[in-house]
Amino acid sequence: MAADIIIFIYIQAIFIAIAFWEAYIEGSGGWAANQVGWRLNFKVGFLKRPIDAYHFWSWGIMLPMFLLLPFIMFGWDWHLFWLIVAAALIGTVVEDYLWFVINPAFPYKDFNPKKVWWHYWIGFGKFKLPEIYFVYPVLALLIWIFLL
Repeated sequence: MAADIIIFIYIQAIFIAIAFWEAYIEGSGGWAANQVGWRLNFKVGFLKRPIDAYHFWSWGIMLPMFLLLPFIMFGWDWHLFWLIVAAALIGTVVEDYLWFVINPAFPYKDFNPKKVWWHYWIGFGKFKLPEIYFVYPVLALLIWIFLL
């Protein structure tokens, strides 16, 4: 159990670091709006999100390499796999929220559906949050309860 907590904290530290680097790289242009490189718009089921070179290389290549480190240290294990998945789901929410808190070029008051076009927003009345803020923690909790 102590190793699980250390690995969970390690993964949260990765995502906190990502929040800082993304905030300072992207500045006011969330979802790499001001970045150079390619951008693809695609639809998978009911989800339509753009993917750009920056996010492909950082989230699709580099982040998985960081998350593989516990497997290199401890070897393959299903418990470890599900721990990393649950921690990454929580870390994604932590990283995304911190991006808005620490970004010097994107005021926190702009954290809303009108200004943050790259998220799908859900909620009740005036209370709205990006859908990942609801879905990812629920998935992480279910993994924690049933698979760890």
